[in-house]
Amino acid sequence: MNIVLDTNVLVSGVINPDGLPARLLNMVINRTLTINADSRILSEYNRVLTSPKFSFPEMYILPLLNYISSESRPVLPNPYPSNLKDPFDLSFVEIALHENIPLITGNKKHFENIENLRLYSPKEFLKSFKSNLLR
Repeated sequence: MNIVLDTNVLVSGVINPDGLPARLLNMVINRTLTINADSRILSEYNRVLTSPKFSFPEMYILPLLNYISSESRPVLPNPYPSNLKDPFDLSFVEIALHENIPLITGNKKHFENIENLRLYSPKEFLKSFKSNLLR
């Protein structure tokens, strides 16, 4: 199943291996879910996960970033006119709308009022798509 995974969910999955974001990350690694991304999203993942703010060990983060980069589905979306609070969020919206796939985020408020956006928290996504994901 194709998804767009917001950076905050990816970071949360790395920080807490027992949480719902980690379950989603494991589903990506197990190829149950496929991240759809463009170069902006991959750059954002890299920028945030290698940031000194988190101090994640490079020996764990670089293989994860390489895996996501090689296994994600590349998408070249149509531009979407938006005045989002965070300009880094635009690529996530554009891909989710272009592909009509779920955007999973821990910050749903950042994406409110975007028409036709299939927006889910990790908990909502896992609950809504549980039967589809177990096939």
